Order: sequence, then structure tokens, then C-alpha cells
Amino acid sequence: MKSFEVKARDYYGEVVINKGLMGKAGFGARAIPVYVGEWIISQFVEDGELTEEGRAEIVRIVSRFLPQKADKNIILNRLKEQEEVRILDDFRVNVNLDKNSHELSIPLLDVSKAQIQQGIIDENPMLLKTGMWGIGTLRYVPPDGEEVLKGQIWMVDFKPFQSPGIDLDYYRECRKQFTLDEWIDLLISSCQFNPDILQLPQKIILLGRIIPLIQPRVNLAELAPKGTGKSFIFDNISRYAAVIPGGKLSAPSLFFNSNSKQIGLIPRYDVVVVDEVQKIQTDAAGEAMAALKMYLESGRYRRATGDMGTAEAGFILLGNITIGPDRMPLYETNGIFKELPQALQESAFVDRIHGFLEGWFMPRITKDSPSQYLGFKGDFFSEILHEMRVDLQYADYVSHNLRLVECEDMRDNKAIARLAEGYLKLLFPDMNVSNEEFIEYCVNPAVRMRQQVRDELARLDQEFKWVTIKSELPDEFQHSHPVTKPEPVAEDEVEVDPLSPDRKPVATVIDIKEGQKGISYAKLFLPYLQGAKKITVIDPYLRYQYQIRNFYNFCECAAPVQGKRAIHLITGAESNEQEVILSREYQEIKESLAQERIELTFDFDRNQHDRSIQTDTGWRIILGRGLDIFKKPEGKFTLGFVDQTKRACKATTITYTRIEE
Repeated sequence: MKSFEVKARDYYGEVVINKGLMGKAGFGARAIPVYVGEWIISQFVEDGELTEEGRAEIVRIVSRFLPQKADKNIILNRLKEQEEVRILDDFRVNVNLDKNSHELSIPLLDVSKAQIQQGIIDENPMLLKTGMWGIGTLRYVPPDGEEVLKGQIWMVDFKPFQSPGIDLDYYRECRKQFTLDEWIDLLISSCQFNPDILQLPQKIILLGRIIPLIQPRVNLAELAPKGTGKSFIFDNISRYAAVIPGGKLSAPSLFFNSNSKQIGLIPRYDVVVVDEVQKIQTDAAGEAMAALKMYLESGRYRRATGDMGTAEAGFILLGNITIGPDRMPLYETNGIFKELPQALQESAFVDRIHGFLEGWFMPRITKDSPSQYLGFKGDFFSEILHEMRVDLQYADYVSHNLRLVECEDMRDNKAIARLAEGYLKLLFPDMNVSNEEFIEYCVNPAVRMRQQVRDELARLDQEFKWVTIKSELPDEFQHSHPVTKPEPVAEDEVEVDPLSPDRKPVATVIDIKEGQKGISYAKLFLPYLQGAKKITVIDPYLRYQYQIRNFYNFCECAAPVQGKRAIHLITGAESNEQEVILSREYQEIKESLAQERIELTFDFDRNQHDRSIQTDTGWRIILGRGLDIFKKPEGKFTLGFVDQTKRACKATTITYTRIEE
């Protein structure tokens, strides 16, 4: 067990669970959120493990209470035959004032106007808000003989799947037992992600995704390549989040339906997530965007029909963007938002987004991405995030301790304050935080998120001047932010990079200077790997974690566009014991690379000293320092943790030669 797991088990006990159990239970491909699955699993776990008997019982429960959608008519027929039916579903109750009644929604049966006993609603008021997962007992009342009353489905009993209650004071007090690194890993695991495969800046980005769940009215945008898990968290860790897939945004669905008198998603949930925003359409009259801009600014909304109200929900935009060979946005200089629908490019709308998450820094989801460690149970974690939204002590701390030495704009200040408060709640719920920690882990990440929004505004609208926001203790990102706005570049005016990944491979020598930036494995090696089916890497000094990560980054760069590619590694070890340890590391890398159509093999040779890369197409690249060309980062939050071109290099020489036949 890792140290954070031991402490989680000892101090939090029954509210933590092995996150790997979801993949081992008998849910198959059934579409239930993780927090529901974990609630079921927790009923059958013994000493933290799922027994064969428990697994069999879960299979029985799923088979019995969670039928397939195709079985809808079979269930309806059972009800018609006066059989009592129990099903597991996401139930929700709407109030119909015209009929003075409650109407129960049963998604599995495509029923929206079933009836429910008042006592069930009184005991489970969340049925009226976000809805609740649970096992409902249903009966059918047929129409009377004169057909005055239509046939009705009634819910007569309900067993909800939710946390029995949380003790926030105990949650905060136990935080004191964890180091900051341990606590961050516990949170990452609770979000279903494996903390081992993420570097600290990536963990901070991942936690940034859930700030709107713990902090009221925080608006975020995250644009990234496909497959980085942008919407996974919102679908699986909280029943207080609603995800809208790409489609049409309308004022009735977001705020209030004047015809049905039903409130929309924003007043009902803590967070509303619009996924695949590149496909979003808005109403022709523009009412949705007008109401949305008003709400994002003030928390109030007004329909054209006169209906109005307030809400505390956060608003999140998720979308896919084009990524270049270096995994950076292809249109970063000209404006990332220009890939989005026109309605979302309006500067007045973008300015109301508090922070921008650089999702292109997150790795693609692989089989190693899901956590196999202990983490908070989904229903418990969901309630913690929900309950902490209303705690004002954190806002008071931020108001007294946040000082931005270079930030004149009021919206920028408010946005950074809200984001910093969200990080404070997540990372330091016990308020045991130094001023330096507050700036490094809460303020500076918030500044970076808001700076991205400011940069986009300057690219979209000339009225917004180019500014650099700085905290009391600026980090490398703030120090390196351009003083003036980079000029947009026309596609036919792009200067040819002498180290472009698309350049023609030629025999040459490249001298990299001490401290030089702008270098990446893609720029150095991609032209010489084209067409190769087998690559041999000889580097006897891949022994430390950062050196092994360098090799993995090279393999990522060498991933084939189509077909398969073999990579053979020849490396060294100082002892038999080290060779055994390294073998385990490379075996894990081998299994991970297999998903990217790379077949990795490796050997150990303690007589090797020279370092090179050879291809079966006839190229030999002699590496002065091997793959270890980058300097060690100066701090925890530095540029280049994913984008290698932002890293400073060590002085070295790389020679490209053709192998004589």
C-alpha cells in the first residue's frame, strides 16, 4: 500500500474504497455512474477486497434490478399483469402545478408521468432536484371501468443509493494527517485517475476540473485533443453535475420552461457541463446566449417571457481542438476559440469564463489511467464537494490573503479569487496552509487559468489589451509570459523551422547549446523515423525515473500513424537487483505501448557505453547524451512538463548518418 492509502484506510475507514474494484465487479457494460457502482460494491466488500461470493451477488443484483433497455416492454407487461416490479434507475420527480400533482420520471421505461407516494418524496427531497439513483418498487393501477382515470404506474417504495451522511469537521481534521503530496494523490485517486501516471502540474489541472463542484458559480472552459477524459469526472463522481452532449442550447432547457413550468438544468444542478462545444447550436433569436451571459455575470437569469430567477451552478465548456505534432494547439497564436462556433467567440461571453484549462497537457486515457488505489467513495466525495460549496471561511481567507501585484481588471481579480478559493477548499480543507503554499498551489494555478482567458480575449477583440497578471510570488509561467501579443500568422507566411518535424531527413550534425529551448524529440527524430518498422535504441544509462520517462516520451513520439512499429531497447544496470527492478518498469511500459501499436522488447548489456538510435530504413542517430538532453526543472510548476520545447537543454551534439549497405 502507498502511504496515502494507509492513512486513508486508518483515518477515513468505511468512506474509502479500492477504485480498481469497479472493473472487477459484475457490471459488464451497464451504463451506471461510478458512484452508484461503488455504493453497490461497498455492500459486499470484506477487508477491502471483493470476494467471489460478493461478485456473484453483484451479478445477481444487476441482472435482477438493472434490465436492458430492450426489456422495457417485458417489464411493462409484468406491471400490466399486476406483478410488483423492482428496478434500479435514476428517478426524478417533477411538480405539475396545473394538475396539483407530482410526476415521476423512470428513464429505463421511457415514462415521465408515473405517480409516487408523498412519503417517499418527504424522505428523499433530492428526487425533486437532481434526481436520485436507487431501487424503486413499482406497481400498476389499471384504468377504472368508465375510463375516467387512465392507467398509472406508482412507486410505492424506494431504496436510495447515497451516502448516509458526512461529517465535514472530521473530514477536515483528518486532512492534518496527510502531507500535501499524499493528499493530492488521494484526491486524484478519488477522481478515478491513477496518480502514478501524472506529474504534479497535470494533477493540478485535473483538480481544476472539479473546482466548479466545490465552488459556486465558477465558469471554466477546457479544450483538448480527444481521449483525455474531459467529461469522465462529471459523468461519474457527482450526482450534482449535468452533462449536455453536443446539440442545441436553449433558454427553456438551461433556465426555465415557461410552458411546462419546470426549472432548467442550471437552477437544478451544482454544475452544468456542455460537452463537444464544437457541435453546439444556439437558438436563432439569441435568447439562450443573452440569458446565459446575464447568468454567468450575475447569477441571475431572465427569460423573454418574463420569468426570472437565481442559481449557483457553475458552467463548463468542453471541446476538442486540433493538435500539432508537438501536442500543442495548432492555432494557439491566432486564437484557440476560433475553432468554436461563432456564438462562443464573442468577447463578452469569453470574458465571463473565469478560467481556461490547458487540456492538451493531459495524457490520453489508457488502460493504466484508472486508479487501482484507495480513494473516497463516489457518493461520499460527491457530498463533500457539495456541502463545502456554502462554507464561507475559505472566502474570508482569500479576501484577506490574495494580493495580485499586477492585475487591474475587476473581472480578472474576481475570477482568480474564485479559482484560488476552489483550490484552497480542495487542497487545504483544514485551513492549515502557509502564505507561500497558498500562493504556489492556489493563487498561481488560478492566475495561469485566468491568463489563458485574457490571452484569448486579446486575440479575439482589439478592445482587450495584452496584459500579464502577476501574483506576489510569480512562478515561471508568469515570468515567461510574453510582454507583447504575438502577431497572428497566415498559413502561407509560416516560417520554416530548421528543426521542423516535417523537414526532409538529411545527414547532418546539430549542436544544442546549454540552456537552449525550442527542442523536442519530435523535432529531433520524427523525420528520421518515417517509414521505419523497427527502431533500436541504445542507451545504457536509463536508470532513474526521469530517464525512464524520457524513453517513454520518445516512444510516444515514435508511435505509428498506421500499422505497427517495433522498438528494441538495449540498456544497462549497475547490479542484478537493479536489473530486476528496471525489468518490471519496462514490462509495464511494454504493456502500455502495445495499445499504441508499438511492440517493445528490451535487453541489458553492461558493456555498452555509446548511445544511438538506429532504424531499419538506414538511419543512425548518434546521441552525445542519449535521450537525457533536458535540464532538471527548477521547481514543481514549470513550463515544459509536457511541451518539451519549453524546457531548457543541456549542451550536446547529435549526429545523423546513413548506415552503409
